[in-house]
Parts: sequence; structure tokens; C-alpha cells
Amino acid sequence: MAAVTEEKLSNVDKLCRQSIQKYLDIKGIPYEKQGYYLRLTDHDSLVVDTRITSQKPYETFYWNSQGVGGNLYNFLRSYEGLEKKIALDQLEKLAPELAKAPQHHYQVVEYQPEKWPGSRQNQQMINYFTKTRKLDERLIQVLIKHGLIRQLRNGSAFFSWRDKNMKEIGGDVQGTIVDHKRFGKRGTIKMIAKGSAREFGFRFNANSKNDDTKKLYIFESPIDMLSYFQMHGNQPGAKTFLSLNGAATKVNTVSNYITRFGVPDEIHLALDTDTAGLKGIIRINGRLETLRKEQGWDNMKIIVDQPNSNNKDWNDALKLNDKQYYAESMHDFANRKTKELGVKRIRQIMDEMLAGNMGNSKAITNKVNPQKASFKQHFEDKRKER
Repeated sequence: MAAVTEEKLSNVDKLCRQSIQKYLDIKGIPYEKQGYYLRLTDHDSLVVDTRITSQKPYETFYWNSQGVGGNLYNFLRSYEGLEKKIALDQLEKLAPELAKAPQHHYQVVEYQPEKWPGSRQNQQMINYFTKTRKLDERLIQVLIKHGLIRQLRNGSAFFSWRDKNMKEIGGDVQGTIVDHKRFGKRGTIKMIAKGSAREFGFRFNANSKNDDTKKLYIFESPIDMLSYFQMHGNQPGAKTFLSLNGAATKVNTVSNYITRFGVPDEIHLALDTDTAGLKGIIRINGRLETLRKEQGWDNMKIIVDQPNSNNKDWNDALKLNDKQYYAESMHDFANRKTKELGVKRIRQIMDEMLAGNMGNSKAITNKVNPQKASFKQHFEDKRKER
């Protein structure tokens, strides 16, 4: 493909960064408004963020169940299933109408912990964790004692994010009342507290007396993290458990954590077994492989930990008391997923990742996606073996 000039690239970026909400309105795609967020009626795991900030100068979307997101171009590729040229032609054709969309400028505010006060009682939260999620009450009580979780006044659970000095810098809100009519397939409210530190998450440490191997475990949600810990927390090593609250969009959370807290001997990618989890593992591994070369992190091992494939996540495994799981290298993980899903589906997933690459027009004009290059190499190695 011929090189793209800066002027052309700028024009493409402008087309790609037009209003997603205005596009939904033009096409009659129904959604539910939740503040600055829009949740699509037909796919409740697809959320549009209409906020315009200095750090995010255009509307974005994230489709959690598919592990894709980005700007309006990415939306047309992922949700509408349009090919590259057709998507760009559509954006150019609709540009005059899309330009009429109001912009929701949003002032980034600092996190204020006093706006998330705990209640005097924790029983509603404890009941949800123990009865619905099957977590051990002793584990919950320890976390309450150390100020890592609390029940909010509305009964929701709050997972407190702490920095190196144990200062609260954000948190996850997890609803404790299941209401599918109000919250869709998910059933409960789930959100990040306003002003929470960027690229951070809920975490805690658990050390083994006889092994000082530094291990960092990465999860998609606090509940998955606690579920894994309850079943497998007795693994040796100086362990840190970190929740991303998502998978595919939180690549920088992992690398920034390592920069802040040091390079571990092992990093365990313990994401879900679904497509979004697979895409998250590919993206995070690609980023870590790049940093390993650039920063000289040669001794850091990357391991994929997953429950049996019939369990979507660690909490599903906990509910079934299914303690069998995989702990494997990226090469072995790629081989296993290729056997499970087939070559055609793996290729489709990697193409989907390129279409919803969370970026700018470089994702359109470049054929190589560095975030999936490492997994692609494992995949190609597997094809040669066959």
C-alpha cells in the first residue's frame, strides 16, 4: 500500500473521529442513556462514551463481549461489519450530517473518596458475595478489615484502589441487587468511580514465607480475582493480584503498573475464556513482548492462567468447584486455542482485532498490528507443525 501523507492521514482521522451517538441517531440504532454513556439496546455490553476531554478528544465505544472498541470507524467495522473502503465511504458520505452533533466537553476531576462513603452495615454486600458469587465470608471479612472493600449506603460493594502509600485513588462499584430488566444480561450495576486514577485498578498482595518469586496476576474483574485467590491463592511466591475492570482496553494498566511497582519474575494473564478474554491476552502479551525487548525485561516470564474452557471465568469455575485450570506459555496457549476454535476462527478473531484496534488511522493504513504479532507468530508456528 502506498505511503499515506500527513494531510491525508489527518483527513482520515477526522472522518474516523466523528460522533458515534449522531451515527446511532441517523441509523435509528436504539440505545439507553446513562449519563454520558450510551448502552445499546440490542447488545448491552456495547457502551459508547460520549465525553470529550483533553485526553480523549472524540467519542469512543467499547464492546466488552467482543473485546473491541475505538472510534466511529472501528464501530462501523465491528458492529456494522463493513469493509475498510465501504466504512470510509460511509463516513465521508455522512460527514455533513455527523458534523451537526453536539460535543459533550467534560472536565476531568480528581477522585474524591468522601463521595463514596461506606455504610455501617455490610450484610447486603456479604450476602451477595457469599450466596450469589460463592465467595468465602472469611476472605470478605479480611478485605473489609483492611479497608479494601466496603458496602456503600445504597448497598453496592466498593473495591478500593490504593497506591503505594495505601492512599485511596479510585474504585470499582459492583451492584449487589440482581435486576435484569434494569441492567440487562449483566444483571447488576457495574462502574468505575468518577475521577478514579487512570490506568490503575483494584489490587492486593499475598506473600509466601518460603518463596520470594515476584508474581503479578492479572484479572478482568475484582470478583474473578477473588474467585481465583479462593481456589488457588496458596501458590508459592510474593504475589500481587491486579484487576483491570475489562480486558482489551486496559493494556496500558499492566505496563504502567510494572513501571510503578517493579518488574515481576512472572506475569500471569488470568483473563476470561471467551473471545474478549482471548483478545485481551493477545493485546497485553504483545505490549509486554515489546517492552521486554525495549526495556530489557528478558527474565520476565509470561504465563496464561485460565479455568477449563467450559467456564467463562474464574467465578463460574468457583461456583462449580472446578479447580482444574491451565497454566501455560503463550506458545502452548496459542496451540490449545487453535485446537479448540479452529484455524478459521482464530484468523477471524485477529481480523476483528485489526478492525477494532482502539486507535487512529494507522490501524487502517497499516497491515501489521504489533499487539497481535506475538500471538500471530505462535499461530503461524502451529500451522507449520500441522
